[in-house]
Amino acid sequence: MVPIEHVGKDCCGCGACANICPKRCIAMKADEEGFLYPKVMADGCIKCGACEKVCPVLHSEPENEEDRDETWAASVLDPEILRVSSSGGMFTVLAQNCLNEGGCVFGAAFSEDVRTVRHVMVETMEELNTLRGSKYIQSEIGGCYTAVRDQLKVGRRVLFTGTPCQTAGLKCFLGREYDNLLTVDLICHGAPSALLWQKYLDAKEQEMGGKAVTANFRSKKNGWRGYGMQIGFNNGLSSYQTIGKDQFLQIFLKNASLRESCYHCAVKRKAGFISDITIGDFWGVEKAAPEMDNTMGVSLSLIHTGKGKRYFEQIKAALYAKKVDKETALRLNPVYRQSVIRPKKRDRIYTDLRTKDWNKILRKYMSDSLKVRIRRKLSKSFLGKLVRNSKSLYTSSKP
Repeated sequence: MVPIEHVGKDCCGCGACANICPKRCIAMKADEEGFLYPKVMADGCIKCGACEKVCPVLHSEPENEEDRDETWAASVLDPEILRVSSSGGMFTVLAQNCLNEGGCVFGAAFSEDVRTVRHVMVETMEELNTLRGSKYIQSEIGGCYTAVRDQLKVGRRVLFTGTPCQTAGLKCFLGREYDNLLTVDLICHGAPSALLWQKYLDAKEQEMGGKAVTANFRSKKNGWRGYGMQIGFNNGLSSYQTIGKDQFLQIFLKNASLRESCYHCAVKRKAGFISDITIGDFWGVEKAAPEMDNTMGVSLSLIHTGKGKRYFEQIKAALYAKKVDKETALRLNPVYRQSVIRPKKRDRIYTDLRTKDWNKILRKYMSDSLKVRIRRKLSKSFLGKLVRNSKSLYTSSKP
């Protein structure tokens, strides 16, 4: 067997092995579910072991258990940046700071037809717009790690942003620290495949009579907490669904569509020991820092390293920020440390995705939420109260 393929379904798809291979005989190929896994051309492999050495799944234990974080609630002061950001705008401010110093930024961007997400390098403020916003699909790293190393070696300042496993993959690939590299990872729920997203888009395009040209997973049309999916089409039409009604967001949030490794993420065990800064939505900010609460978004920002603290100080004037208690913040945002639970329906959803119509899949897998809504309405009704009262009467009359 070929070494890196031993990792199997534990593979997080970070692509470090493909970037490090000296013979370029490893390619990231989509499996039947649409997730990328390394495939090795055995006749080209020289069994050097480089792929195993850079795998973050095989090297996932933290080197230093010391708690060194500063934890902040932050929102950008610029209302326009706040409006177009997924949460509080931390990524944009960090990226602008890097670009203003002649640096470059690596992050996830949609392909032109918005059917896939790829990691790319940007060098201008105009290009930065393509990296903004959450994209709930696993992005293709491609040759990004090699490009990061090339920029670092010529002394250029680099900001890399990605999921924790992608950031860990970059660190393992580089094999050393660079003072001109700032790594910013995300509080990660998990990643669906591009195949699921493409099936959803097919149904949307058929419904709207046009091809999708823009996608916003976190439109703040109804505010930060009530965000929704907004898609623009080449015929000038636009569709919008709130988080509670959009089909893709609901399947994602029910954890039914994630990569297998996301249910037992090896990298979460070393959360806080990979990147310089971690950012994400500060859910529960109204409890942890009520004075920071607003309708347009607040970022939870964990500053892990001295380098992260230096860069945070450089952008602080552009933020409304308050230091908060770390354990309180993480109790309200548990996916920072914990993998989500794998639902039973995950066993079948991707099998059905290859053979069934999108609407049939929805009827099968979204019916649970309909039953829950019916039960809730029933429990609030007169009949529900009557049933509860009769149960109470029966209980109290028992000897």
